[in-house]
Amino acid sequence: MVRRTPVLPLDGTPMLLKCESLQTTGSFKLRGACNAITALQPSRGVVCASSGNHGQAVALAARRAGLLCIVVMTADATAFKRAAVAALGARIVESPPGTRARNRLAESIAEAEGLAYVPPYDHPLVMAGQGTLGLEIVDDVADLRCVVVPVGGGGMISGVATAVRGRLGGAVRIVGVEPHYGDDTVRSRAAGQRVEIPVPRTIADGARVQTPGALTFPVVQQLVDDVIAVDDAQLVTAMRVLALSGVYAEPTGALAVAGALQLGLGEGTVCVVSGRNIEPREWARLVA
Repeated sequence: MVRRTPVLPLDGTPMLLKCESLQTTGSFKLRGACNAITALQPSRGVVCASSGNHGQAVALAARRAGLLCIVVMTADATAFKRAAVAALGARIVESPPGTRARNRLAESIAEAEGLAYVPPYDHPLVMAGQGTLGLEIVDDVADLRCVVVPVGGGGMISGVATAVRGRLGGAVRIVGVEPHYGDDTVRSRAAGQRVEIPVPRTIADGARVQTPGALTFPVVQQLVDDVIAVDDAQLVTAMRVLALSGVYAEPTGALAVAGALQLGLGEGTVCVVSGRNIEPREWARLVA
């Protein structure tokens, strides 16, 4: 159902890249969407809330299964991602700003129309599906010392941390990276409980989350060594570093590399490049 994505060197550094940007639909999200829809086996259709990447993944998985798909997106979702979701046959419903309002609207549509709700991160099947990329990293990297993962709602890092800890225990350091103006997980970890922040203003549109997931946060607290934040300028620098290695990444997809560069990580480090879905002219503007 999904591609086994390659692990490639990051030129000019001793670090490696897990290139989920080469996944079908352009991001890691297809793993969780396929796992959830296969296990849930909805009879009529599915609905999800998304800034774009999860929406594309659910739309493709639903189309393969012959199901109706509705994707709830906020008005600030990029036109590029909206078009990609629509091209996969999904019906887009616009919601008020913020992840809380968006997710609530998706849940209400699911209840009203008898559809299965596939959350973007806060669901065991979604979390487990994303964790399969962690299994691939463990299988493909012999001297694994550190895995660096972008953090939005926490679905990917909770799945990856579960997979890596299950195979290698505490031998590997696991680090999450989120945008400075979307640092809900950093703040929540400091507070020892989930906190909510205002709607984030960052170019990392896939990580504009206001509070960590209710299911993902305890896993992150238990299994992840550290979560740090990077600013938008660091994201652009990371995009340029990735471009020099021939890797096309959206700002959210560059979070892990930005964090690894900030920490000065070295050999045995694998950075997850989580996605590539950015309009080419906007990518060129940022990288140039």
